[in-house]
Amino acid sequence: MQRFASIDVGSNTLRLLIAENAASGPPRPIQIERRITRLGEHFLPTRTLQPRPIARSIAAMKEFSQFMAQQGVSWYRAGATAVVREAINGPQFLRMVEAQAGLQVRLLSSSEEAHLSFLGVTSVLANAEALTTVFDIGGGSTELVWQVVGRSDTAESCSLPLGVVHLTEAFLQEDPPGVPACGRLRRHVEIVLEKLNLAERLLGANWVGTAGSVTTLASMHLGLEAYDPDRINGVVLRKDWLADLCNSLAHKSLAMRSKIPGLEPGREDIILAGALITLQLMDSFGVSQFAVSDAGLLEGLFLDLCQSL
Repeated sequence: MQRFASIDVGSNTLRLLIAENAASGPPRPIQIERRITRLGEHFLPTRTLQPRPIARSIAAMKEFSQFMAQQGVSWYRAGATAVVREAINGPQFLRMVEAQAGLQVRLLSSSEEAHLSFLGVTSVLANAEALTTVFDIGGGSTELVWQVVGRSDTAESCSLPLGVVHLTEAFLQEDPPGVPACGRLRRHVEIVLEKLNLAERLLGANWVGTAGSVTTLASMHLGLEAYDPDRINGVVLRKDWLADLCNSLAHKSLAMRSKIPGLEPGREDIILAGALITLQLMDSFGVSQFAVSDAGLLEGLFLDLCQSL
């Protein structure tokens, strides 16, 4: 059976999935790789990808290319997200990836990114037919995608300038950051969300979170010593637990956070921003709990590839 691959070029993490063709249902991984390269590091205010993050990301893409060759991958699909989309030198970075790693990466629009994430998430949901709102918190942006009432096959989406790397650099530079800084970050998120005027349209939906920040929160909730996607899918996180966690993280130094079970090394500094964005989303839209999906954009890219061949 042919082997396919997908690559998610994110603002914080680059991910690779290699699996056999999966025209329907979630892919069954043969190999999964992830590299935290911080491509969006020091992106603002110039909106320029910096040399060191670029070098780290290209090195990771070279690794991914080697893995794909070793596994005999026939077809692949790679997508770049918010930080590359917004970068002045984004096209130059993609040309460098192709020249040095031999991989063509498609620049995803915000709506494509949201809908592919939705495709990946719903592939693992037990009640995918239910009215669902998916949020995907990335390093450079947060994507919201929701089903249109009465049309389970139709979804709308929006992309918000709320990424964990950018907000950490803007609001949480002290170690530990303290509660006042967290409050300023939450107020910033609240103002962005208020401009959407979506609260009434999203009432009553089942909320599902995906991507690294949210799955890491689930891993911390479970206290996992080793990350296990099968245990992450379907975990329900409640607002009261998340609020307590945010308060605790606000008082913890990076060294103290590194000892928390379930917190992936390399996310110690940005996990608080991810938790605060999530908490404000829940407050702004009246959500008391949400389910977590390990599947997201990476799986959506893979399934979209399979369905197109």
